[in-house]
Amino acid sequence: MKRCRKCRVPLEGAMAKIVGKILRVFASKEDPTLCQRCYSKQKKENYVCRICNRVVDTQSALTHVKAEEYLLSLIKKDHPEWKDEHAACSQCIDYYRQLINKAKI
Repeated sequence: MKRCRKCRVPLEGAMAKIVGKILRVFASKEDPTLCQRCYSKQKKENYVCRICNRVVDTQSALTHVKAEEYLLSLIKKDHPEWKDEHAACSQCIDYYRQLINKAKI
């Protein structure tokens, strides 16, 4: 019986039909060795940080909604081309947080 190589859910046979109907889990079209759930978790999208130009995965991104207003004003002061709707990587956010902590603002 063929199973998903990550979660071991059955992908072929009678059990696969039952699991597919109940849990709606089936083999991924892109990678038949994985179920569609494991395949979608494995797939990561990358973006370029608009502050430091590093390529970061979207899970590491922090948007301006999660950051403090003062931190955002510091970023905008150093990088006037950066817009509020752009995300920033966690390393850049940490750098500006350290600046604030060192200045004891």
